[in-house]
Amino acid sequence: MTQQDVAVPAPPVSWKRGLAARVLPAAAVARLAAWNRRLRAMAALAANGWYDARRYWRWSSAGLSDAGLDHTQLAALVTLNWHRLEKGLALPAPRPGFGQDAALRLVALLDLYLERHGMDATAAAGVDTLSAWQDFNRPFGITNTRVAQALARYARHPRPAAGAEGGPEGGPKGGRVYGGTIPVTRAAVHAARPGDVDAFFATRHSVRQFTGEPVDHATLERAVALALHTPSVCNRQGWRVHAFTGAEQRARILAHQNGNRGFGDRAGAVLAVTADLRHFTSVGERYQGWIDGGLFAMTLAWAFHALGLGCCMLNWSVTRETDRALRREAGIPEHESVIMLMAVGHLPDTFTVARSQRKPLDAVLCMH
Repeated sequence: MTQQDVAVPAPPVSWKRGLAARVLPAAAVARLAAWNRRLRAMAALAANGWYDARRYWRWSSAGLSDAGLDHTQLAALVTLNWHRLEKGLALPAPRPGFGQDAALRLVALLDLYLERHGMDATAAAGVDTLSAWQDFNRPFGITNTRVAQALARYARHPRPAAGAEGGPEGGPKGGRVYGGTIPVTRAAVHAARPGDVDAFFATRHSVRQFTGEPVDHATLERAVALALHTPSVCNRQGWRVHAFTGAEQRARILAHQNGNRGFGDRAGAVLAVTADLRHFTSVGERYQGWIDGGLFAMTLAWAFHALGLGCCMLNWSVTRETDRALRREAGIPEHESVIMLMAVGHLPDTFTVARSQRKPLDAVLCMH
C-alpha cells in the first residue's frame, strides 16, 4: 500500500478553536494558534532547562566548600590545580616563580585528599607535579617553604601500587612518575602518523550495516583506552562509557532512541557516552560536560575506525522524560549527563553508506 492510498484524517478541532473560528477572522485564529505553540514550547524549554540546571547544581562542586566535597569532586579539584602547574611547566619559557597561588591551593587540597583517601594516582600526580615545579624554580633561587614542608610530609605516604596508572619509571624510589612534563620529539610524532592520512579520514563513515557479530569486551576496552587521550578541561577527564553487548540489553537501550531503526538490531554493541557532573567546579562550566563528552565521543569513533570497526553516532536530543527512562533502563546515575549513544559493529565485506556531502572548505574556514 502506498502512502497515497492511505486516507489521512483531519486533525481534530478543539471546541475552543472551533468557537474562535466562528467569532474571529481566520488570520487571527492562526496567530493565536501560533502563540499557543510558542508558549507551550517555552514552557517545555523552561521545564527541561530546569531539569539540567538542577542536576548540575546538585552534582557539580559549584558553590561548595572544600569540606563538602565528595571523593570525585575533590579529585577533580586536585587535578585542576596540579594541571595548572603542569601547563605552566610545558610553556616554551616558563616564568621563574609562576603559579605560587596554584601551588598553595594544591597543597591545601592534597592535605585534605590524603587525609580522606590516601595516596592514589590522583594524589601522586599532584605530589609529583609539585616536586617538578619546585625543581624548576630551585636553580633560580626560588623555594616555596610551605611546598617544601608539604613534600616532606607527602614523602611519608606509600606510593600507589606498581600497576596503578602512571607514567614511565624513574620517579621517587624508582617508581612511576604521575605528574609534571615528559619530553617528546617531532620524529616520534611523525613516525606515528598513519601512512595515508587523507584516506584514513575519508574512509570514516557513519555505518548502518553491520554483520551482527558481537563486539568482544577486549576490543571495547582497547577502543576506550585509545580514546582516553582526548583533551578535557584542565585534564579532568569527566567522561564515562556504559557498554551493552547482550542482544536483549542492546534492544532495551535502543528502544529509547529513534534514530537506529532498521539497523540498530545488527550492532555488536551499544554504548552510552556520559559526562560526570562532579568533575565540574563552577557555574561557568555548566556546558563543559557536553564539550568534553562530545570530544571524547568523536575520539572514540576514530578509535573504532582505527581498529577496523564501524560505528554510528546516535543523537540524544530528547526531553527529560526520555532521559529519565533511559537512566532507569541503563542504570545511569543522576550525576552523569548522557551525551549520546553509539552503535558499534563489525563491517561486512561490502556495504553502503550515506554520501553525506561535505560543505566546501571556504564555508567553514575563515582565514584572518
